[in-house]
Amino acid sequence: MICRAAIALAALFPLSANAMDVGRSDYVFSSDLALQGFEPFAATTGNAVYGMKKGADMYLCFIADNGDFANERQAKLLAEIKGEALARDVPNIPVVCVLTQ
Repeated sequence: MICRAAIALAALFPLSANAMDVGRSDYVFSSDLALQGFEPFAATTGNAVYGMKKGADMYLCFIADNGDFANERQAKLLAEIKGEALARDVPNIPVVCVLTQ
């Protein structure tokens, strides 16, 4: 009975619109945030590899790699270990950061 009353009250008085509104923003590269003075912090949520923070602004950062680049890096690094590397250039690992609210 109490459970039904709680559900009825929740339906009559939903959370404020502000608590549910989610804005949109472009993702930002981690290096761009560093240039703007953001500092990294450890993040252990949402599959983020780390976060970037400056004042009240906080971003969670994620690896945005593709298989071809990862395979090229692995092949070149294995060649280096074997002493067979012809070049040291490898694709960078892109990390994109998303604004949190």
